[in-house]
Amino acid sequence: MSKELGNNEELIAQRYGRNSSNSWRYIAALLLLTGFPYLIWSAWHHSNPEIRITLISFQNEQEASIDITYLVQRRDPSLALDCTLIARDIDKNVVGEVEVVIPGSDQDSVKRSDSIPTRLKAVNASVLKCYAADAKGK
Repeated sequence: MSKELGNNEELIAQRYGRNSSNSWRYIAALLLLTGFPYLIWSAWHHSNPEIRITLISFQNEQEASIDITYLVQRRDPSLALDCTLIARDIDKNVVGEVEVVIPGSDQDSVKRSDSIPTRLKAVNASVLKCYAADAKGK
């Protein structure tokens, strides 16, 4: 019986390989040691952007313009920003666009209200993008 059992173990070892190799554990440990810190860094980096814009409201009571209120948050408050504001009509066509400069300050959050001149009646407004004033379009 034990000879038969020994033959079965040899057959299984030949067919499926031996379990004595621990090289996969070293590879897994290496991936864990490099991958986990990268995962933590990328989660923090992408959840805390340099510039964050929050739309608060817009008012479309006038035919030739729309008023927009938004909050700008930045990690570096001294950073001056260029923001592009747009207005859209009922068919989602851009009917107004304006670029505003937000100067650097000592506060990391700034609440702004601006008016966007339009060529047609606008139904909504939004902040298209904001970027550092010295880094055009990045």
